[in-house]
Amino acid sequence: MTDGLLQFFAIQRNIFGLCPCCTGLFRLSDCKVYLRTKPQRDWMDALEATEDSLDRMKTRIDETEGDRREKAREAGRRTALAAIKKIDPIFAPRRLNADDAKVLFHPVDYVVFCGMKETAIKEIVFLDRETTNSDRRRLQNSIEKVIESGQYEWLTIRVKDDGTIVEE
Repeated sequence: MTDGLLQFFAIQRNIFGLCPCCTGLFRLSDCKVYLRTKPQRDWMDALEATEDSLDRMKTRIDETEGDRREKAREAGRRTALAAIKKIDPIFAPRRLNADDAKVLFHPVDYVVFCGMKETAIKEIVFLDRETTNSDRRRLQNSIEKVIESGQYEWLTIRVKDDGTIVEE
C-alpha cells in the first residue's frame, strides 16, 4: 500500500500542465483541487496568512526605521554644523568645507578645493588672513594679479617608482 501511494505521488510530480489564465507551467502535484465550493481553511492556510501578515508588518517596520534613521542623521548633521560654526571662525562663515582645505601657510594660509570631498572640484579658493605686514600684503596682491590676468598654467609632473621624473 505504501509503495503504491508513493508511486502515485511520484507520477503526479511528473505530469505537467499549462495554466489557461497565465500560461504558466505547473506540476499536477502542485494543484489545489476544489469541488464546487472553496475548501474550508485549515491550519496551513492560517499559518500562511500569519506569515504574510508578519512579512507586511516587518516591511512597514523596516520602512519606518529607515525614515527615522534618515531624520536622525539629518538632525545630527545640523547639530554638528551648528557646533562647527561656533568653533570654526575660518571656514564655516564662508560656507567652505574644512575637509576640502589644505594648509600651506606660505605664500597663503590655505588652498580650499571646493567639492573635493564630494564628487568633483568646483572651484579653488586661496584663503589668507588680513595682514598689516607690507611684504605679505605685496605677495597677496601679486597672487591676485596673476589669477586675474590668467597668467597661470596646469603642469603635471609624475615621479615614477624608479625615481625618474616625467613631465606630462
